[in-house]
Amino acid sequence: FTATKDKLSKEIEDLKASQESEIAKLKKDYEDRLERMKENYVVEEKKLREDAIAQGELISKPTKERDEAVSGLGALKQEKTGLEEDVGALQEFVAAQYEDGFRYALEQVKVIFPDIDENRLGEADVLMKIEDGKLVPFSLPEG
Repeated sequence: FTATKDKLSKEIEDLKASQESEIAKLKKDYEDRLERMKENYVVEEKKLREDAIAQGELISKPTKERDEAVSGLGALKQEKTGLEEDVGALQEFVAAQYEDGFRYALEQVKVIFPDIDENRLGEADVLMKIEDGKLVPFSLPEG
């Protein structure tokens, strides 16, 4: 039973690590993409400034640049919101996978140990932890 428990615990930990890795990858992709957009924005802004000077449009240039910056900022905000929603959806998906894996592990325990007390097994929950040999609600560390 301990070996099975250890194996299941390892599988759960591996799943957690995999999901955390995926979240970290998505976050990094988001940050890299945003950084590239900022760099592209700076390059484009510089080009527009040079064109305006070359054409003698210095009087209307500040208004145009402000309008373009506001427009670009709005687009970036929309994209950021969309990416944040994607991250939130992925986090929910990861949590659901984790919970499904836990339920599946409990079903396996029932098959392996058919005489197990199902009421006692029903006390197990994905949001519980073992403390002093007892199941207690999981809580985040303070600080």
